[in-house]
Amino acid sequence: HSTMATPNTNTNTNTKRKRLIEKSLPPKIESYIPESRLFMQLQALERKLDTKVVRKRLEVQEALGKPVYKKRILRVFVSNLAANQGAVGANDDSDLGDAERTEATAPSWTLRVEGRLVDPPGTTWKTRPATHKFSEFLNSMTVEMDRNTELFGENIVQWRRAAAEADVDGFEIKRRGDEDVFVRIFLDIRTATDRFQVHHPLMRELLDIRGPVTKAEFIMKLWQYIKLNSLQDAEDPDQIRCDAGLLQVFNTPVVSFTAIPQMLQSFLRRPDPLVIEYTVRVHKGDFHMAQYAFDVEVEVEDFSRQGAGPLAAVQSRSRELAQVEAQLAQQMQEIHNARAKREFLRGFADDP
Repeated sequence: HSTMATPNTNTNTNTKRKRLIEKSLPPKIESYIPESRLFMQLQALERKLDTKVVRKRLEVQEALGKPVYKKRILRVFVSNLAANQGAVGANDDSDLGDAERTEATAPSWTLRVEGRLVDPPGTTWKTRPATHKFSEFLNSMTVEMDRNTELFGENIVQWRRAAAEADVDGFEIKRRGDEDVFVRIFLDIRTATDRFQVHHPLMRELLDIRGPVTKAEFIMKLWQYIKLNSLQDAEDPDQIRCDAGLLQVFNTPVVSFTAIPQMLQSFLRRPDPLVIEYTVRVHKGDFHMAQYAFDVEVEVEDFSRQGAGPLAAVQSRSRELAQVEAQLAQQMQEIHNARAKREFLRGFADDP
């Protein structure tokens, strides 16, 4: 006869103690243990803390998903080439009446604007960061040439960033001519976060703003000024009592803090472009370069720090919190067991 084996359901079910989900003490325990009131207060505080932890966790996750940027120095070089400057009778851009002059033999010059990132100190060929193109750090570039518009026509050349355009290491502008030309180069530097210039002199002085800032930095500086000078209304913290400086800026004695971000918009404008002045030289040689290079601070995405920052600390604290939760659950189980045992013994003593 064959017998069917029945599973042993008591093997694992009794070895694991069931963890309590509800972290509440038994009723009327306060009459036996007065200190349990502190535990109740701690639970209320824990609920508030959990709400803030969830919100902060979402903020951290959002921050970790954003790119991390670091400051680097972009060095800009300006130079020019001169060609066919010894040609006889070459004095302007016009080819009327001179059929023999061609594009290859006419006197000309080529303006070059190039840039590259400066390697951080101590960089070796193994630790050298990834290379970047010059145009990655520009929104636009405008070149104004100081020449006679009647002879040479349009003297403004402009480049603007296009979505599908490949980045380049530099720009070249070629023109005919056999005379030195003064040029102005306007570079609109591209930043990872939008930065603005505070154009109100008194506002800059009050908040100690010395350069371009983001909107968040602007609001934070104003908030620090309000806290430092105790300008919040005692009864309604949302109302800001302007001191003599802010009164000149806002032209009102009281402002609502919720309205401040909108009010600050009028004090912001796009930062001025970087202006480089240079003279294109066509005599005494075929190559000329500016006496100085120009260093600009730019933001470069740091892939080595992606997902870093507070993540390690958050994960470590999460593990510690899980251990504390386990200990708390075990102690709560012991309290409930002791309560059940006490009720049984009392009932047995009252009525064996």
